[in-house]
Amino acid sequence: MREFETTFIVQPEISDEGLQAIRARLDAILERHGAVRLMCDDLGRKRLAYEIRRFQKGHYLELVYLDRGPVVPEIERALRLDDSVLRFLTVQTATHVEDIEKRRAEAAALEEERARKAAERAAREAEEEAARAAEEASGGGGDRDRDERDDGDRDRERVPRGRDRDDDDSDDEDEEE
Repeated sequence: MREFETTFIVQPEISDEGLQAIRARLDAILERHGAVRLMCDDLGRKRLAYEIRRFQKGHYLELVYLDRGPVVPEIERALRLDDSVLRFLTVQTATHVEDIEKRRAEAAALEEERARKAAERAAREAEEEAARAAEEASGGGGDRDRDERDDGDRDRERVPRGRDRDDDDSDDEDEEE
């Protein structure tokens, strides 16, 4: 069997139910053709290199599977017909996989590790957001007063004292001549 990786980008505002429906449809195609699904990794929302159908961000997913080859056109056909899919790319990553169970175990471990890291990242982002919200709620007025004082200090510094900076430069040039 050969190993394939299909990476596809869906619209950024797609719901979790929509993502699950796409995954279920692809899993059904793989099962119907006797392919072995190794993992389907959610890579999250990312900024696109260029605008696609007026979207500047996209939700990236990666499907890794084993098959002899006939399932690839079916997977691509399903992705092509789905309006929420912006782009897709299928790549053959290995020409011959002998130990399917070993590869399946490796993929499961990798999928678990990525899910754990994603959960940690989400928790860290939630903590940062909560800290930001608490900071804004508790210190909202104090920062504004400090900013206004700073603006006043800056205004005083901007008042020219004596000659302008341009005049200083011209005097230096005269001395050099």
